[in-house]
Amino acid sequence: MSSSAQPIGVIAKLLDLSERRVQQLSREGVIPKAERGQYDLIGAVRGYVRFLRDQAVKAQAGAPDYAAERARFIRARADLAEMEAAEKRRTLIAAEQIEAAWIAVLALLRTRLLALPDRLAPQAFDQSTVGDIRNLIRAAIREVLDDLAQPDIEIETEVDPEGIADPETDGGEGAGGAAPAAGPDDQ
Repeated sequence: MSSSAQPIGVIAKLLDLSERRVQQLSREGVIPKAERGQYDLIGAVRGYVRFLRDQAVKAQAGAPDYAAERARFIRARADLAEMEAAEKRRTLIAAEQIEAAWIAVLALLRTRLLALPDRLAPQAFDQSTVGDIRNLIRAAIREVLDDLAQPDIEIETEVDPEGIADPETDGGEGAGGAAPAAGPDDQ
């Protein structure tokens, strides 16, 4: 035996491990195998240092850290609970609901604006001056915009998956808008 051979108790105290852990590391090949209960001191220290260095490299390389992952999971659950509470207080609205409401408002605006020429053409024909026609058109546009300032659009809890607007809620005109009563504008 060499003079650097030490009993398991000395190796365990030196490496700040239990005797059982020293035996496990020896079976894993981290610490050189014992001869008659004795371990090579230098080999044990070198093997354990190499083992710790490898562990540190794995941790830096992105090996999952249980405590960090658990903290991230807990934060995510807390954020989710906070969002659900905000939805119940109606201080948070899903993006899909906002998008559906905007689509409904814009469809209504489109329908009302497309209906203006058919509605205004007979009235404009009766006007005697360009200024009177301009005032008529402005008043009609203001009327549409005032109606849209207070739309009767409810934010639904469920969004239509196909995103198809109902012609009944779209001003009764359907997807194509108002059908012209006469042919194209003759100016």
